[in-house]
Order: sequence, then structure tokens, then C-alpha cells
Amino acid sequence: EEELTEEDESEEELTEEEESEEEETEEEESEEELTEEDESEEELTEEDEPDSNQETKPEEVFKSLGEAIVAQGMTIREVFEAMDTDLDGRISGPELQKGIEDLLGNQITPVETMAVLDLLDSDSDGNIDPMELIQEIESLNLGIKSDRVTATPKDVVDGESDKSVSEIIEELLEVIDEQDLTLSNAFGDMDEDGDRMITRGELGSKLSNFLNYELSESELDAIMDSMDENSDGNIDMIEFVTSIENHEDSISSIDDEEAETVKTFPTKWHTRFMSKQWHDVFWPLIHTGLVIMIIAALANGLFPFVDGEGGTVELETEAGDGWMNADGKVIDEGKAYPCDPIVQVGECKNSLTPLSGDASSMPGGFYLDGIFLMLLSTIGLIGSLYTHLVLAPSWRARVKAMKEVNDDKADIQESLEDGDEIEESENEEETDEPEVVDSEEVDSEEVESEGEEHDDDLDEEESSSENDELDIGSYVGLDIDGEEYYGKIVEFDDDEETVTIAEEESGDEITAYQDEMFVPED
Repeated sequence: EEELTEEDESEEELTEEEESEEEETEEEESEEELTEEDESEEELTEEDEPDSNQETKPEEVFKSLGEAIVAQGMTIREVFEAMDTDLDGRISGPELQKGIEDLLGNQITPVETMAVLDLLDSDSDGNIDPMELIQEIESLNLGIKSDRVTATPKDVVDGESDKSVSEIIEELLEVIDEQDLTLSNAFGDMDEDGDRMITRGELGSKLSNFLNYELSESELDAIMDSMDENSDGNIDMIEFVTSIENHEDSISSIDDEEAETVKTFPTKWHTRFMSKQWHDVFWPLIHTGLVIMIIAALANGLFPFVDGEGGTVELETEAGDGWMNADGKVIDEGKAYPCDPIVQVGECKNSLTPLSGDASSMPGGFYLDGIFLMLLSTIGLIGSLYTHLVLAPSWRARVKAMKEVNDDKADIQESLEDGDEIEESENEEETDEPEVVDSEEVDSEEVESEGEEHDDDLDEEESSSENDELDIGSYVGLDIDGEEYYGKIVEFDDDEETVTIAEEESGDEITAYQDEMFVPED
């Protein structure tokens, strides 16, 4: 019995050991399962965390805001006034968050709001002023206007000595540029009390300080009416900036219109004056005509050729003691009488004097009309010679230089474009894997390239032969300073390398350099 009891006890111990082992095994398994569950939970948490922490970039939020402004047709003023709920002239963080949510229709986190605020707040004062909002929204290039122009600003002030609004704003801009100020700084200098509004009194005193002279009441009223778009008696930042921008836009548009009305060189008369036909025909005729007029005026005074016999003249004899005519009447020296060529000095020869005296001729000599004719003819001759021999060659040289500059610009632009293409191709070659080139393919490519070069040489020979075939009577075009003229060739000048054509429309003869000639396409 004792042995049985011991066996039973040993069996019980074994049983207890097995049970403890099983319990330990179960505990280990349960711990492993818990560990796996924890790891899976951690993995899920790690996967969820990026989604929860991922914030939209401020640039993307601001771009979406700009697109929403465009979609709703709002101006920058309307956006600023909608966000500035406390009307203190600046947008705080909470106001910005609410304003963005109202415009976008969805919520953004405070972190995203602060990021957008940092993006817009250029002076880092923790708020957004109108100038900062204007600059950033305009940088999006979405065509959003600063404000709506409800009426044409008054630009005329009363009083003869008063300046217009445009002149005052122009002077203000010059002072701002000289002092290297921004529009925001200039607005701040005018805003004495810092309420983000410029009153009429502040405008008058500060503008007078800026311009160094006292503005009249009518000038102040005019500029106040021009800038105060909403007629509330104050000028805010957006109204100030909008007025300046409208002025600059009007000035630039006027400059563009004036630039369009100015005729570029060379004009038609420039082209005619430096043409081959004027050089060979018209200019020599003009010079010759003026010289003939000078010689004729000299001969008219020095060698009178009009017969004045019988005309009333003052007696002038060689003896100087008077003369008795056939009727026995004695005529004293210097007295008027019917001219007798026998006694009169100069034989009654007169000079033509259409502008001097009562008659069309007077006794030989130089009179006012002859002197005036010689003077005008001499001035005309000097001017025609200067234009022909000095100005016309300089104009031709200028046209040729302009042509060369344009050609150089075109070559530089073409080389830059070719360089960009080469860089792109090199970058593509670097990224691509090297290909194994067969020697037979290389040989065939070399043969093709040689064939292409041969074809190019043939084309150049054909083009040169076409130019050689051009002769008088050929229909060609001339490209002179961007303007094209068409007509038939009248003359070639190989020495000066020019060509003259008779223009098809007007019939005028136009001369240009041969390198400006081209064959029109059919």
C-alpha cells in the first residue's frame, strides 16, 4: 500500500508538472498572440498617422483660394472686406481661417491657417494688411482686379494754375522712387493715426510734405474724389494702390499709342532720297536747276538784257551835264525822261524786277527781288548737296547696320535655341542606356550624311544660280526694316551692291541693298 501510495503521489506530481507545463505553454501562446496583436495595432497606427498628420501645403491652399475668388467674381477689396470682420484694417489668424473656409466651402486646420498666414505676412507682424494681400494675389496671375472702377476718376481741377490729378500722382510717384519707398510704406507715412485710413486732412498735409508745395483746395478735392472710390470720405490701402495702378496703366497705354503713331525709320521719303534713281537723276537735276537760278539772278543784275527804250528813267550821261532832246528841251542830269539809248549810260538796258518798283523791269542793277532769289537758291543748293552727299549715304549705312543687327539677333536667338536643344538631347542621352551600334549601321549613316551634305551643296548652287538669273525686269521683293515692297527690277548697281525696283502699287522706284532682295513665293 505504501508503494502504491508513493506511485500515486509520483503520478500526481507528474500530472501537476504536466499541467503547469501546459499552463505555461498556454500563457506563452497567449503572450505571443497579444504581441502579434500589439504589433499589428502599431502597424495600423503607423499607417494611420501619416494620413492624420499630412497637411496641405500653404501654396496649394492659397492657389485654391485664388481660384475660388475668380470663380465667384470677387475683387481683392471684396475679399479683404469679407475677411476683416472687426474692420480694423488687417486680417488676423482666426479671421483668415474663417474667410478661407467661407470661400472654399471646407474646413482647414489651424496649422494650415498659420502656414498660409506666414506665406502672406511679409512684414511678420502676425496680421495681413491690404498691400500684402494685393501683392500675393496678383502674384498668382489669375487676372483678379484690385477693385471695381465705378466711375471715371476726376482728372481736372478748377483754377488756371491748378495741376491735374495725373500730374500730382506722377510727382508723388517720382518722390516715392527717389526715396526708395514701397506703396505700403508711402501709405503708412500718410496714415498719421494708424487707423489704416487716410483722411482728407492727412492727405493734404502729407502730400504737401511729399511734394514740397501746398496743395490748393480744388486740387485736394480732385485727388480725394479720384482715390475715394466708395465715397466714404477716407482712402484705404486698396483705394490708394488701385489709383496708383490705374494711373500707371493709363500712362503706359498712352505711351503705347504714341509709339504706334511714330513712323519707324526709314520712311518712304527716306527710301526715295537714298534710291539709285534719285542718286543718278533727281539730285543732279535739282543741283543744276538751283545753280542756273543763281547764275540767272547774277546775269540779270550785272548784264541787263531787257530793252527799256522809251521808258521813263533818270537821265545819266557820260559827261554828266544834261542833254537837249530833238525838241530843243534841255533835260538836267538825274531828271526823268523817256530813255534814249544814244545818251543814256547802259543804252536803256533794264533788269527784270517783278517785285521791285511799279514796272516789271528797272534800269540795270541788283534789286531786292534779285538778291532774295540768289539767297534762296544758294541755301537750297547747300541743302540739296548736303542731303545728297552726306545724309543719303548715312541713311543707307544705317539701314544696312539695322539689317545686320537684326540678322545678328536672329543668329544669336537661333544659336541659343540650338544650344537648348543640344542640352536637352545630351540630358536625354545621359539618362538613356547606351545602345550597341552596329558598324554596318554606322557606315550606312555616314553614307546618308554625305549624301545629305551633297544635296545641301546642290541646293546652295541652285539658289545661287537663281540669284544669278535675276536681271532687269525680274519680279522680286525688298525687305526694308520689316516692310516688304514688290515690283520689277529697274537697275542693278554692283559697285554699291544696290538694286532698284519699280513698286507694283505706287509705281515709285525704291532702292535697297541686294542682300535685302528676295524672290516672292508663288
